[in-house]
Formats: sequence, structure tokens, C-alpha cells
Amino acid sequence: MINFGYEQNLSKTLPAGKNAGFTLIELLVVVLIIGILAAVALPKYELAVEKARAAEPLSLLKSLREAQEVYYMANGSYATNLDDLDIEIPESKHFNYAIADNSALTAISKTKWYILVFRVSTSVGGGKILCGTVSPSASSLSFSRQLCAALGADLSNNAGSDTAPRWVIAN
Repeated sequence: MINFGYEQNLSKTLPAGKNAGFTLIELLVVVLIIGILAAVALPKYELAVEKARAAEPLSLLKSLREAQEVYYMANGSYATNLDDLDIEIPESKHFNYAIADNSALTAISKTKWYILVFRVSTSVGGGKILCGTVSPSASSLSFSRQLCAALGADLSNNAGSDTAPRWVIAN
């Protein structure tokens, strides 16, 4: 029989009488490290997901603002009624859209307590797109601030109230 030395190498890899495997302490350390990494990464992931979802109503609100500008170019004044604008409000899986007083379109998130609003303005500029919260709780206010900042809002200028702050995303 020819011996190529493989048997000798295999016998040297494990000490005699020892089983291959991990100790309980090693497994606990790995689970602890994974838990810490998940706790740090989860809020950032959640913010990234909501920012991606918020792109849908933000795009709609920007289209609404552009429709307002088109209306101004055609009529010499801004529309005071959203029905006068040539825009369709779609169904959404993540947002409820509501029209308030025929002068504002509000996108309310179904999963988090924040809103995006476009209010029709009869003044020069045709209105602003606002981002804010619908809940005065500290956790929803904190998340809304983070999300609105990620969407480009100016957090130094509150356009709402203290209990329901709104920040301008786009003029």
C-alpha cells in the first residue's frame, strides 16, 4: 500500500481525545456581538426604508407643486382648489392621502407617525412642501426629525406648532 502522508496530516490536526466544536462561551460571545451589531444597525435600516418609502409621496407633492406652477403660467394666478390642477392622486400601499379644505394634500404614513404636506398658496411661489409629525410623542418627534432631515428639511425653521412641528423640504 502506498502512503502519501494524508493519514499522518489528519491525525495531527486534532489533539487525541478532543471533539471538534465550539464551547458555550464562544457561542455566547458570537451571539452577543451579533446582537450589539443588530441594535446599532436596526434604527439606521429603519430610517433608510422609510426614506425610500417617502420618495413616493414626495414625488407626488413635487408634481402637485409643478402643476400649480403650470396653472399659474396658464391663468396668471395660483389655483385655490386642488381640483383645478391637472393631477391624479394615486392609491398607495404605504400612505393615506387626504385633501384638507381643497388647499392642502397630506400624505400620512401608515407605518410611522409622520406626514408630508403640500399646501396650496396663492402667494408667489405656489406653496411649500412640508415634513412633520402628527403625534406629539417624543419617539415619533425624534423619528420625524431624523426622517425630515434625511429628506432635506431645514430643521431650524418650524413652520408648524410646538406639538405638531412642520419643516420645509422644498419651496
